[in-house]
Amino acid sequence: MRWTLCGMFLAVLAPDIAHGAPGGSVRVRSEMQLSFDCQRPWKVQNYGTRATFEAILNSDSTATADLTLSGFALASTIHFEARLGRGSRPAPGGSAQLRVVSSNALRGIWSLPNNNLIIDITTSGKSCKVAVSFALKRGQKEYSLWGGNKFYYCSAARVLRTSCSAQ
Repeated sequence: MRWTLCGMFLAVLAPDIAHGAPGGSVRVRSEMQLSFDCQRPWKVQNYGTRATFEAILNSDSTATADLTLSGFALASTIHFEARLGRGSRPAPGGSAQLRVVSSNALRGIWSLPNNNLIIDITTSGKSCKVAVSFALKRGQKEYSLWGGNKFYYCSAARVLRTSCSAQ
């Protein structure tokens, strides 16, 4: 499955990075390993996906990003372009939003029908940390996952590993 997600959570990375980058832009790359237990439309345990997140932050507070998730039998592409200060924007399967947490931290939220996929990025110089979490919405008991042409419903969503680098 391929998803391209949330360029908006990079609309203002750390000022020390943005000023040091050639041309006033910063590239961030993160890799993630995720696992899902799904019941519909197919029952599958420990369904592994690999995600690569690549974003470009521009000094004019705009950003673009591509998040590609690869797994068996699912395909979806979502591309985002963002500007700091905009609220939620339509995204495949739901909506997406950027929140500035501090001068060096951002939170991207992809809101799906049953849950939010939350990506927190914190920068320091030319390094960064990424934390990915899934939060069920009130009253929901399973995670919804957009697969490009339909939703998948899962009882568990896990983050196994993450890594991040900034240039």
